[in-house]
Formats: sequence, C-alpha cells, structure tokens
Amino acid sequence: MRYKHLKGLVPLLAFMLLAAACTQEWDEHYDEGSFDLPDKTVSEYIKAQSELSTFSGLLETTGYDEVLNASQSYTVWAPTNDALSGVDISDNEMMIRTVKNHISRSRITTSGVENSYIRMLNSKFVPFTKEGSGYIFGENNVIQANQPATNGLIHLIDGYAPYVYNLWEYIGETDGLDSLREYLYGKTEMVFDAENSTEIGSNEDGEVIYDSVFVVSNPVLEELGSIDVEDSIYTAIMPDNTAWNEAYSRIEGYFNFPNDAGSTVRQKDLTQFTLIQDMLYRGRISEPENLDSIRSTNGNVFHNPGELFGGLDYESLSNGLAYTTSQMPFADTTSFFKEIRVEAEYSFGRTNTGSNIFVRSSYGTDFTASNNYYILVDPTSTEPAVEFSIPNTLSAKYNIYCVFVPAKIVDPNNLTPSKAKFQLTYIRRSSGSTFIKRVTPENNVTDPSGLTKMFVDQFDFEYANVIDQDYDRIAVKLEVTSDVTTQEEQSGDFSRTMRIDCIILEPVLE
Repeated sequence: MRYKHLKGLVPLLAFMLLAAACTQEWDEHYDEGSFDLPDKTVSEYIKAQSELSTFSGLLETTGYDEVLNASQSYTVWAPTNDALSGVDISDNEMMIRTVKNHISRSRITTSGVENSYIRMLNSKFVPFTKEGSGYIFGENNVIQANQPATNGLIHLIDGYAPYVYNLWEYIGETDGLDSLREYLYGKTEMVFDAENSTEIGSNEDGEVIYDSVFVVSNPVLEELGSIDVEDSIYTAIMPDNTAWNEAYSRIEGYFNFPNDAGSTVRQKDLTQFTLIQDMLYRGRISEPENLDSIRSTNGNVFHNPGELFGGLDYESLSNGLAYTTSQMPFADTTSFFKEIRVEAEYSFGRTNTGSNIFVRSSYGTDFTASNNYYILVDPTSTEPAVEFSIPNTLSAKYNIYCVFVPAKIVDPNNLTPSKAKFQLTYIRRSSGSTFIKRVTPENNVTDPSGLTKMFVDQFDFEYANVIDQDYDRIAVKLEVTSDVTTQEEQSGDFSRTMRIDCIILEPVLE
C-alpha cells in the first residue's frame, strides 16, 4: 500500500518541481529586479513609445485604443513608424482590418515559438515563426519582443502585415466578377435558429413565441465549401463576367423545365449553380500540371488539371488561391451533362408486371455486371415487363441503352437468347403532362454468350426532369418488356426470362 501511494506521489512531486521551476523562471523574467513592473495597459504602452506613434494614431482613429485598455489580455505586433510610412490611411474600413490584423487575444510570448499560425482579431491567421536567433511575424522581423503591459504583451516589428482577402472577400472586392458576386452574395440570408432560440411563451393564438436567434446562411457555400471561413483552404477557378455570360447562354438550354417543375425561375437558378458547381478544390493547388487528377468539392473528377488551369495566374489569399478565367474550362460531359446509369437491382422507382423480380450477383462468374448485380425477370405471364424510373434527365439528346446479362451466367449450356421491346415515358407539354413512345429496336435480340448493350433509341428530351427535395416527381421512365411470342417460347428458340443489368443514357453532343 505504501508503494502504491509512493508511486502516485512521484509524478505529483515531479509536477510540483516543474511548476516551481516555471514559477521561478517567470519570476526571474518579470521580477522587480529586472525592470519595473508594468503599470500601463497595452494601449498606454504603445502610446508612450515615440517609434510607435503612427500605429498609436491608427488605434485611436479606429477605436482600438479603448479595446486595448480593457481588462482582457491581448498581444500586439506593433509596426514601427518607418514600417507604416507608405500606408494609405484614408480608407478607414481597411485600416480597421489592418489594425485587427496585428492584435491577438491572450499573451503570446516568443517562448516555444517554432512555426505557429496566430488567429488575429479579424479571424485571419498570420504566421509567427522562429528563424535562427530571431522571430518573424508574417514577413516582418520582430525587433523587440515580449514587452509587458498590465493586460498583455507587445512585440515591435519592422514592417506590417497587410490585410489579405479570403476567397469570399476577394469575390466581393474584385472588378470583373460582378456576375459571380451577384449570384453568390444573393444566396446569403438570415435563417431562424430554432435550436439556439429560447421559448419564452405563447401568443393569444397559442403559437410559440421565441427569444429568437438568427444565423447567416448561404446554401451554396454549405454545399460546395466555406470560402468565407479562414481555416478552410480551397483553390477556386472563378469565372469573370465574360466567362459567366458565355457559359450561361450555352448551359441554360439544358434546364428547360415545365411549369409544374419551376419553369424559368428554376432554370435560372440551376444554370447559375451549374456554372460554379466545379469551382472549388480543397487545398492550395499552385502547380496543377504536376497532378494526375483533381476532384472538385462537388465530386467531379478531372483528369487534366494542367489543361483545366492552363494559362491562368493565381492570386494568393488568406484561405486559398484564386484563379480567374475568361473562358469556362469545364467540358459539359465531365461537369454536368453526364451519363445517367440506373442500376436494375435498385428497387426505388422500379415496378414490374407479369413477372417476379430476383436480385442476382455476378461475383464468381465469367461475367461482370455493372455494380456486380443484376435482376432476374421471371415471367408469370406472356408479357413480363419491368419499368425503371430515370431521374435527372436534362433537356438534351441521349442515346438510350438497356444492358442484358445472358442465361449462360448461371448455366454454361444455356445459350437461349431473349428479345425485348421498350416504352419510353417523357414530358411533352409545358404543363408537365407525359407521353409514351413505344420502341422495338431493329436488333432486339440478346447475345446468348455475353453481355448485350442493346441500343433502344436516340431521344431528344424537350424538358428536363431534375430531382430535388422540392421537385421529386420522376416523370421519365423506361419499360422493358419481353418481345418473345408464345410460338418462339414453345419452340425453345427464345426465352421470356430476362436478366437486366442496367439502363444507360449517354449524352449526345451536337
């Protein structure tokens, strides 16, 4: 028992000795024998230094002299007069940003500094590093460190840390990005925060009354990336007005909606979102030509980063890099006008008649089905059929295919083919009403020895059928029906049993 208690005392004694040593070191550094105890606040200390008179004037002009007189602790990296000799002090808003770019909360000494990033009052992160026997703040030398005040510390520096825009601010302040700015900034709104609001009673109608809290929300940033936050790092390809206008006129035709699906209002919104959906990439990408591929925050992968960024220069910002382009670099078929693939094994939006549906796997066979699964359509009538919902078709032209799996996948000796016919349902009127097109392909017989990618039809959809939480009606459907007659079935030449892998819609570019 004594051993156990002694064992517990060892780290406690070590901690006490360490604490005593630290206290002694602090006392030696800030004792009465080394200098007078500070009797000035940070603001008062700066005002008393003749070589900091310009910075002191900025503090007074912006009101931060009073902030630095408060009882809270601050650390200030104070530029000397010479360091601020070329600074334009006529822009008061920029001066406030710059002043806040030199002030941090709490006491931050040079002790232990190696390669730190300090969060300033304006939420920017400025590097504070050790180089040789000296220290660097931003790109400026610390010429006098650890000057104590009653409520903080002051470091004198021989330059100043200019305020650097983040990606969000850059969009707001840069000429030529008006269209991008109008769209992104226009999406910002104040949203009621029910979780942090307090219920304080109810009105005469029995409705709950809250002490309401509202937060700033931007659904585009929430979906693609928080470019307004300092500690989220992105690389952005920003379309200027020329690129925006050209791409908008080219893309809006893909989003022709009927009246019951948003019409022109939704067309505009989705066209604008499509313009910027692949604008952001995580991290700082300064040498894209050295990468094999990159993935946008929207999830699209581009295998030609060098071409994507080709010829563009970047602006280094506080939370990333901004490349501005006058020509949209994203190909339609790699960005938004992409292949649509409906896996047959997914039951959502799938219906069947005259048949039973069984999901089967291609694992361990000589065939590889898409996503490694397919469905067996087991007939219970003379016309077994399966209908698939096809979401997110654009108002564009597609080649439509149905992929079949042969019976040989389960029986090497079964080389009986099948035959199919199709029925396409699509939107034809501005009211949203649908029509049917029946198609029997010229070659509608499946290959008994291998997978069959059967061409169904080339179809130009007049109206888009993009699905989201507000518009969830999937109007486009493809029905696959056995086209085997009773005589063909009885003769054994064909089977009504179908094995369907997937439905594919491939974009057709004019």
